[in-house]
Amino acid sequence: MALNLRWRGTTRLTVEAEGLAPERLAVLSAVEIGRSKVSLGNSQVELGELFTIEGSAEDRHLTLEGDLRQVDRLGQGMSTGTLTIRGDVGAELGAEMTGGRIEVEGTVGDWAGAEMRGGVLRIRGGAGRSLGSAYPGSRLGMREGVILVEGTIGEDAGLAMRRGLIAVSGAAGDGLGRGLIAGSIFAFGSVGSYPGAGMKRGTLALFAGEGASERRLLPTFVPSGRSRPPFLTIYLRQLRQWGFPVPDSAFSGPLERYNGDLAQRGQGEIWVGP
Repeated sequence: MALNLRWRGTTRLTVEAEGLAPERLAVLSAVEIGRSKVSLGNSQVELGELFTIEGSAEDRHLTLEGDLRQVDRLGQGMSTGTLTIRGDVGAELGAEMTGGRIEVEGTVGDWAGAEMRGGVLRIRGGAGRSLGSAYPGSRLGMREGVILVEGTIGEDAGLAMRRGLIAVSGAAGDGLGRGLIAGSIFAFGSVGSYPGAGMKRGTLALFAGEGASERRLLPTFVPSGRSRPPFLTIYLRQLRQWGFPVPDSAFSGPLERYNGDLAQRGQGEIWVGP
């Protein structure tokens, strides 16, 4: 039986819950888990005061339920196991995680998957700003792993991304893939201004139906022909196998290719699909 934590809703203060990860709770009894401390505002409180606790995390499966929008840093740095969240959740979900799987049946706050190094983060709703991005002052953002978002995302997703895959089915804010170093980002909804600005290498694949060619790319991206490279189809099929909602239109017709950012040697590519 998985360990289940149900939010009591007894406070409106921000909870810093970086210790709530499957591998950290697997060695504790329910009583010990209930006595574990988390930060609440500028003080600490026992976990049992915030959550109803049932089951065991021996199988490294942790489930949280409720309106968790004020609970930040869940699954931060987790390396194994499964974290399932049924409800909306706060900032820095899965930040710096190195392995395991996080599934969210709701929306998430800013900085989800920031500087992620491995594992899978799947969000059935939307996400805030800086998804999979580098923290301020850091050279590298997401370095490995997979982030799948079935709703909309805010600006600066994939900032300074080094490796890995991000896919979003809804609209994306400004600066998608800004400063991209390597890795792949797939967007199937509308995209804000200047995707790929300052990118060095890597791939952005943008599919948004009518008007796709009118996206506001920087003038430092130049057209380099139309084609349908096989590797994009392989990615699209893999996303479908994972149950990600890839539209049929993404599999048909040629795509426009742009090289850039020429201000950064122009070794990146943006594919604009139908």
